[in-house]
Amino acid sequence: MKNLHVVVVGAGIGGLQTALALATDNHHVTVVEAVKEFMEVGAGIRVPPNSSRLSISWGVDLSKVKKVESAGNRFLDWKNNVLLDIPLKNVTEEYGAPYYFIHRADLINALLDAAKKHSNITLKTDCRVVDYDFYAPSIRTEQGETIKGDLVICADGIKSAIRDTINRTPAKLVDTGDVAYRILVPAAPLLEDPSTRSLVTEPWAMHWLGPEGHAVGYPLRGGEMYNIIMDITHDTDLGDPVGEAEWKSAADNDELVRRFKDWCEPVRKLAALTGQYLKWKLADLETELDHWIHESGKVALLGDACHPMMPYLAQGAAQATEDAGTLRAVLKEYDNIPKALSVYEKQRKGRGEYIAKNTRVMQEWLHLPDGPARDERDRMMKHDNRSNPMFWGDKRRKDWLFGYDAEKLLISINQCH
Repeated sequence: MKNLHVVVVGAGIGGLQTALALATDNHHVTVVEAVKEFMEVGAGIRVPPNSSRLSISWGVDLSKVKKVESAGNRFLDWKNNVLLDIPLKNVTEEYGAPYYFIHRADLINALLDAAKKHSNITLKTDCRVVDYDFYAPSIRTEQGETIKGDLVICADGIKSAIRDTINRTPAKLVDTGDVAYRILVPAAPLLEDPSTRSLVTEPWAMHWLGPEGHAVGYPLRGGEMYNIIMDITHDTDLGDPVGEAEWKSAADNDELVRRFKDWCEPVRKLAALTGQYLKWKLADLETELDHWIHESGKVALLGDACHPMMPYLAQGAAQATEDAGTLRAVLKEYDNIPKALSVYEKQRKGRGEYIAKNTRVMQEWLHLPDGPARDERDRMMKHDNRSNPMFWGDKRRKDWLFGYDAEKLLISINQCH
């Protein structure tokens, strides 16, 4: 299909990647976003080769972004004993694209810069959608403007306003039992301390696994900053509980210092460096969706709106980017929008849901207390096969994850019944 007008709801990573993917094929894309301006919020994000490859091909210039190339994933216990190294030294040679650590705001800005170079992308901010006509299809904004397109893509996140309508039954959000602290600290104190210097100079994604919690850290912005994520079960979290709002800001690190006081020296020092942080309650869908496509065949879900992921595989944004790649491919291949969207759903649903399911599996493995179950986990982590509880510890799974080309159609229209 040529010269479609596609309306994208949501200008997060999934929405902007969709705009870039489709604009590459000369479709006109209108992206509507509720916020008035993009703020520098969030923290680090991992950009693996299955998404960086697509971004680069759609004109995203990552060469100008301050970033760090990942050395790999290192897993340690809470006493700092190394359990498993998964090096990613030759990731570009193996998978055709790099694996980066990037500040989320810097990635968003790179996507916005790429979008501005396309005359066929229109970005409307401060533009909240209040109604949909699924058959036109069109959206109506809070300001009363109606925007009609040939196709509407809803990339409006885990709290999607129309997911239940598209799914044709309510999809309940549930608490996963974990809270996550996202923290950014300057790298200078870490570099000055011999016991933490290597955290910055040797850019592994460090994963410290302990009882009912784990910590992840990696450098950002060329080694100027260090990104920390601390995931803790509600039962052992010493901070104030998160209310109904998804995000909560605070500036007192005492709760983390006390929570990790018995952990190894690097984790204790990272906790002590914490100033302001973002904390949120991790949510998930109670069940997988039945449908990603509205019965009209003209409106589809994308990204966290249809397959929200816990952060334990660092694939949430990558899977939204893959969705955009497959959407581009089906619109090139098929001359009928409902047919194209049927193939999009069929190809993406199984992979997205399988990865989401494995993020939940990882949650349990990462938080085991000391004892026989933890000992068995540590033993299985030494094997390069499907029994390895760390998803990337099985090379076949790692290849399947990082080597995937979302723009290569694996499903035909004949399989979509």
